[in-house]
Amino acid sequence: MQSATRIRVEPDDAVDLHMHTRASDGRWTPETLIAYLTEHHFRVVAVADHDTMDSVPEMMERGEAAGIHVVPAVEMTTRWEERHVHCLVYGIDLMSPSAAEFQALMERQQDNLRGTAERMVTLLERHGRHLPSLQKVAAGRPLWPHLVFRAMIKDGHGSSLFSAHNIIRGLGEPAMVDVPLAETVEMAHKAGAVTVIAHPGRDDGWGFLYEDRLDKMFAEIPVDGFEAHYRSYTTADTQRYRDYAEQHALLVSAGSDSHWPNFPVNPNPHPARWIAPLLERVGVDVGEFEGPAWVPPVEPPAESAAG
Repeated sequence: MQSATRIRVEPDDAVDLHMHTRASDGRWTPETLIAYLTEHHFRVVAVADHDTMDSVPEMMERGEAAGIHVVPAVEMTTRWEERHVHCLVYGIDLMSPSAAEFQALMERQQDNLRGTAERMVTLLERHGRHLPSLQKVAAGRPLWPHLVFRAMIKDGHGSSLFSAHNIIRGLGEPAMVDVPLAETVEMAHKAGAVTVIAHPGRDDGWGFLYEDRLDKMFAEIPVDGFEAHYRSYTTADTQRYRDYAEQHALLVSAGSDSHWPNFPVNPNPHPARWIAPLLERVGVDVGEFEGPAWVPPVEPPAESAAG
């Protein structure tokens, strides 16, 4: 699955290392996503679906034909200190014998996702909350919790993922499926992959991962870096994470977390120079450039009270 050939890109070539397809909770297909990326002149990308790499082979094949380098990746749902942490794993070749333990970990996660989804459906049916749209929503994909939540919303059981999840929790099913972060990082490193914490500056209900939490995490687990460029970050957020990475010799990544056209955003063309050390770790050499890798954008001056 992973090409051994290194490629070279220019410092300002567009990259996005965090997108999703229908293989997990996105709606991009490899065909439509590669078409978009081709039209907008991306050079290096990664589909990092939740807990599966099913779209990666087709993405790599279509990307090669379009002149786009696709880094094999997955976003694992992990647990650290009783909270969910999403761990992006880059540059993993599931065909390699060294990846056998990581693949077994991912398959264990997928089995637990299917079992949880089946319990959710049973509970809902038992309490009179029927899901006539479930088969159409699943559309032949393995039944995972996010599909049950989407069917719940479609069938009037909750108006959002948050409210649907609350209903399930109220019925006694937490619907929280994860694997330990430490085990994920260990198995990924055995496979020669790079591990990056996704969107540490986004609060998913457990609080932000700021310096104090990152200090503790990195002291316990040899994660390679984190996303310093993300769709919801302010300039100050990016500066905070880039400064931390520089102080601790960590890698930084950049991703839009695009799930489908315009939701939450379209793929974001980050300049390759912003994350050159990470790209080099996954076989992508970035051409020489002068000055800092990233310069904070100049914020427009605030309007005066007089307008």
